Amino acid sequence: MSEHVWRHIDEKDVSASHGLASDEYLMHSHSSKTNPYPASLKLYSYRNHCALCGRFQDLMAEIDIAACKENGVEVGRRLTGGGAIIMGENQLGICLTSHSSLFEWTHIRELYHLFSQPIIQALKAYSIDASFRSKNDIEVNGKKIAGLGIHISPDGSMQFHSSLLLDLDIPQMLKVLKIPIQKFSDKKMVHTIEQRMTTVRTETQQMVSMIELKKTILNAYAKQFDVAFQNTSFSEEELGQIESLQRERYQTDEWLFQNSPQQDMDGVSLKKTAAGLLRTYIGMKGENIKSVLITGDFMDMPEAFSQIEAQLKWSPLDKDKISDVVYRVFNASSETTSHVVVKPEEVVEAIWLAAQRAFAAKKYTYKGSCYYPTKETADA
Repeated sequence: MSEHVWRHIDEKDVSASHGLASDEYLMHSHSSKTNPYPASLKLYSYRNHCALCGRFQDLMAEIDIAACKENGVEVGRRLTGGGAIIMGENQLGICLTSHSSLFEWTHIRELYHLFSQPIIQALKAYSIDASFRSKNDIEVNGKKIAGLGIHISPDGSMQFHSSLLLDLDIPQMLKVLKIPIQKFSDKKMVHTIEQRMTTVRTETQQMVSMIELKKTILNAYAKQFDVAFQNTSFSEEELGQIESLQRERYQTDEWLFQNSPQQDMDGVSLKKTAAGLLRTYIGMKGENIKSVLITGDFMDMPEAFSQIEAQLKWSPLDKDKISDVVYRVFNASSETTSHVVVKPEEVVEAIWLAAQRAFAAKKYTYKGSCYYPTKETADA
């Protein structure tokens, strides 16, 4: 098959686990030289509705699980980073998979620019003037119209994600996503979201169909990369492998609820950074840090944060010690060369604030010990 022929898959009404598992399946299919297609482009929509959190988020903090069950909303965790989103019949999922060596790039930021260009060009076909925003979004006049994410596996295979808003049911979204602005009234929340996000139908003032939008996006990718697309469906064998991924990863509590804090993590801090919201949890044992968990809607740096968490475990509650660990890990990490990245001083402040709150929640005391008996132990 010609190297200029890419695979195209069109799906609709998919479940949360199928949509995400099939994206990962396609990504790994490009790690093998036996794949006849250099790249695959899947354009799809989810069933109404699915709530998906980012790879490095605490799902319980971002999505209201009880509300999801009450409203029949499926829950999933993406392989790519970023924030929690709601997907359904009016949100277009775009997944480009390939081996990363197919493209010329030095830093992952270049891939974001490269893969977002066809979406920007497709929007221009509707007279929508969109542009790439540094925190991995596509925006129109300062309003988000699409989110972006990239995951590159150790073998070099890659998936690019985008969620393009054809339309958006904001009240439905507010039912299941835990938005920081929930302290406002419902009317105020809807207005605030409308000031931050937009859709294809809002910008065009037309009832653009999902079929038409998919066709426009497909043509834009074909033009951008000078390729033709061969439309295919998943074979029975492929569907079997996708179902296995669903069972083994995307439908398991281990995958869904990773990055969830332990019950004794009493200290929490939230810090807004250029790379996204940083949510830090701390558990204390006396004057020592027992455990640390760093989560958020950032796009990368998981290894650096894992090292920080490990090195601070059972360390004394000392800001200089925290700062020393954070800066040492940042200086040694290749992940921190990103154009938009969490700054070490932001991580130090986030950890310190969470630790102070944890310490305040469990005042260090000798009460209850043989040296400082409680009334109960004294009377025993």
